[in-house]
Formats: sequence, C-alpha cells, structure tokens
Amino acid sequence: MVENHKVYDVMIIGGGTTGLFTAFYCGMRGMTTKLIESGSQLGGKVRQFLPEKLIYDIGGIPQITGDDLVHQMEEQASKNQPTIIHNQWIETITKNEDALFSLVSTEGIVHQAKTVIVATGTGRFDPVKFKLEDCALYEQKSLHYTISNLEQFSGKRVMVSSNNRVGIEWALTLEDIAEKVYLVNSKKTFQHATDLELHRLYESSVTVTLDSHIAHLHGENGWLEKVITKSNHQTEESIEVDHLLVYNGLKMNPAPFDSWDLKTESNKVVVDHHMATNIKGIFAAGDATSYPGKTMLIASGYTEGLTAANSAKAYLEPKAPAQVYSTVIYR
Repeated sequence: MVENHKVYDVMIIGGGTTGLFTAFYCGMRGMTTKLIESGSQLGGKVRQFLPEKLIYDIGGIPQITGDDLVHQMEEQASKNQPTIIHNQWIETITKNEDALFSLVSTEGIVHQAKTVIVATGTGRFDPVKFKLEDCALYEQKSLHYTISNLEQFSGKRVMVSSNNRVGIEWALTLEDIAEKVYLVNSKKTFQHATDLELHRLYESSVTVTLDSHIAHLHGENGWLEKVITKSNHQTEESIEVDHLLVYNGLKMNPAPFDSWDLKTESNKVVVDHHMATNIKGIFAAGDATSYPGKTMLIASGYTEGLTAANSAKAYLEPKAPAQVYSTVIYR
C-alpha cells in the first residue's frame, strides 16, 4: 500500500463536468484540492457520449460541442491548480479517529483529505473493447472507442465498426471532416436506428458494408495503414485506413456507494439541501445525488458542486463566508 502523506482540504471523486467545476470553485474558496478520476480522460459522460453533439442548455453559451465544453472546463479548473489524478478507482473511504478521510484505490494507493465530494455520477461506463489480435497496439493512437477530438480525423481515411445507431451517427458526423468514411457492420441491420437515420446514411457519401467484420489490422508503431474485412461469405477486402472507431456497446461499472457506507436511494446518494450525505464531511453533487426535485442536467451539477464546495468550506471553517464571488477574487 502506497500512502500519500499530504492531506488535502477536499478530495473530489470524479472528473466529469460536475467534478471539474467543483474543483474550480473549491480553489476559489481557498481549499487545497485533489481530484481523482477513474479513467484516462476528464469530462465524464459529456466527453464519452456527447463529444460531437451540440449542447444548448447551459446559461450564457448559446451552443457548444461536448468536446469544446470539456476543454473549456479543464482550462477553468486548472486556474486554481488542483492536483488531478487519473486511472484510479476508489474502493474504500474510511473516516479515521482524527476525522481525516482515507481513500484507498484498487491499486492500494491511499489519499487523505479533510472532506470528500462525490461527483462520480452513477459510475463509470467502459467501452466493450475490440477483440482482435494485436488491437491493443493501436489503441493509443489510431484505434478509438469514442469520436472525441474530431480534428484528429480531418482529411483522414476513417472506418467505423458498429452494428448500432451510434455507428451511423459517428459516420455521418465524420462525413464532412474525413477524406473518406467507411461503416462496417457485422450484422444485416443497425440496432435502434430509425428510418430517417438509415435514409440519411444511404444518401450520404459513407461507404456502408453489411454482414461483414474486421478480420485483420495492419500498420506500424500504433498507426493503421489498412484494414482487412471479411464478409460472412468469406470474401476479403483490403481497405486503406488511417483511423478505426469501434462501438460495440458499453459496460457499466457502478460507483461503490455501499462500500463507502453512503446512504442510497435507487442507486444514488441521498443528500440534503447542503449536498451533505449521511457521513459528516462527505458531500455529493451531480448525477450521483438523489433529493426531491432532482434534475439530471449538466447545469444542475454546477449548482450542486457550488453548494457542496461551500458546505465543505463551512465544515472546515464554520466562521468562513457562506460564499464568495469571482468578481471580488479575480479583479
């Protein structure tokens, strides 16, 4: 077990939009802050499910893509220089006799804080990985499980492999960005696709191949050069490809709220109007929470993060101001 001896004022679990904004405001409140994200990227469900989609329901921003929103939130969160840790899943949270919290990851790494803010959402969604020999060699460069960072596909030859309507969405999004787009489906139909989506697909410039699967990948140093597809009639085709996007569905890993001894309702953490949980010193915000009138919106997580941060500050310093204003701090 590896123990981090530095004790932070607040530990935020989850690096989605709620966690990022909460980290920013915790810095405004003068609290030393560490954010722990279980995945390799920040942005949570917005980056995973909405990277290329336009979001319209955030105040003051008429429209913005999920990717751009996450980039701006990362920049905002970094203003107060929180410590950010990636690829650590917190298994246990223990409140010690000295009222400090010890958070232990699956790797046996211990993090210590005076307060905790849970911003995990309901858990982590992991993509179902591509099961093909040597595919791991390409995963960091040219094999992707999300359409995030669209600019990397500009002028490239891109193949999408999916039997889901998500694959159709990705292919149509890439049509005006990539040099050429291929969509390969191992089935004869696309799951959950509407007639309108299918019409748009077959009216597009996307080359669609049904009843065929990817048999081999060829390239060097993590960069694809060509993909060999094989039909269910055993007919092979070699296609020059720079990037491959795969969507085979997602696997849900629920946040371990029970292991953290948090009171839950319908698999969400019960909080009061201070965003306080049943354990003093632990607060929650975003999709992880349950309370009367709860809404599942990005903007709701911002408000809840503000409240959780202010509540954490009050827990640490009961005489501290109830809130602070950016116009006063950043002159």
